[in-house]
Amino acid sequence: MSAVIKMTGLRKEFDDLVAVQGLDLSIPAGEIYGLIGPNGAGKTTSIRMACGLLEPTGGQVSVMDADVYQDPERAQQFIGYLSDFFSVYEDLKVWEYLDFFAHAYKMPEGEIPARIGEVIRQVELEVKRDAMIRGLSRGMKQRLGIARAIIHKPRVLLLDEPASGLDPKARMDLRNLLRSLRDEGTTILISSHILTELEGFCTSIGLMEKGQMIRSGTIADISAAETPLRAVRLAWVGPDEAQVRSKLEGNPHVSGIAVQGQQALFKFGGSDEELTGVLAGMVAGGIKVLSFGEVKQTVEDLYLKLSHNEVM
Repeated sequence: MSAVIKMTGLRKEFDDLVAVQGLDLSIPAGEIYGLIGPNGAGKTTSIRMACGLLEPTGGQVSVMDADVYQDPERAQQFIGYLSDFFSVYEDLKVWEYLDFFAHAYKMPEGEIPARIGEVIRQVELEVKRDAMIRGLSRGMKQRLGIARAIIHKPRVLLLDEPASGLDPKARMDLRNLLRSLRDEGTTILISSHILTELEGFCTSIGLMEKGQMIRSGTIADISAAETPLRAVRLAWVGPDEAQVRSKLEGNPHVSGIAVQGQQALFKFGGSDEELTGVLAGMVAGGIKVLSFGEVKQTVEDLYLKLSHNEVM
C-alpha cells in the first residue's frame, strides 16, 4: 500500500538552527500516527511542512501522491489541519463558523447545510449549534476546531497538540472522536509532548529528538527491537517463595529474577508456548498463582530509553 503521507529527506533551517534534519516518514492509509517528543523536537515544524504552511529548506512532502509544494491546490483538498493554538470567531454562532469555512473550502453550495449538520453531530455539538462561540468551553472549542478541519471531508487530518489544555473527560472524548474518524477512512497524524496522551490510542508512533526521528513503527515492534527479552510479573498466595524461585532459576529462558514479598518479576527469552509452560509448572507444583503476565512497555518507557541511548 502506498503512503498517504510521505516525507522524504525533509529538512528545515531557521538561520543557524536546524529544526528538522532529513526526516523520512511514510504513513499508510488508516493509521493514527503519533509524533512524539519534547518541546523543540521538531514535531510542529514537521506538521506545518506537511500541510504546506512552512516551506522546507530541503526534501519533499506529499499527501495522497500530491506534492504539497509543487501541486498545492490538489494537495490541500486532501488535508485537514488544526494547530496547537487556533483562532475562533467568537461573535459567530457554531453553525455560522462552520458555514464560513465550508465556503472557504469552496464546497458546493447545495451540500453545505447537510454537511454542517453531519459534522456537528459527529463532534457532539448538537445542543450548541446556535450558541455563540464565545460561550463555549475549551473542550467544546477544540471539538469545533476539529469540525472546521474536517468540514470538507479530508482524507488526511493533521493535528498539532490537540489535547493541550483539555481536562481528562475532554481528552477521552477527543480520542473517541479521532477513532471514529479513522474508522471512516481518515488517516491521522497527531503530535504530542505528553506521552501518556497517546498510549493505547495510536496505531504507530514516531519518536523525535532534536529534529531527528529516533524510531518509527508500532509500539510492539519498537519494544521488541529494543528489548528482545520480555518482562513477566508473577504473583501468588502462600509461603512458596523458595519453590517459586527454584522453578524460575531452573528454567533456561529465565533471567534477572527479582522477588519481593509474594511477587516476582523476571525476564524471559523463550516463545509464547514456553512461557505458558512456566505457568503450568507453577500450578502443577501446587503454587497458588494469583496473576501471571507480560509487563508491556509504555510509550513513555520507550521514549525515555531510546532518548537516553541516542542523546546521552
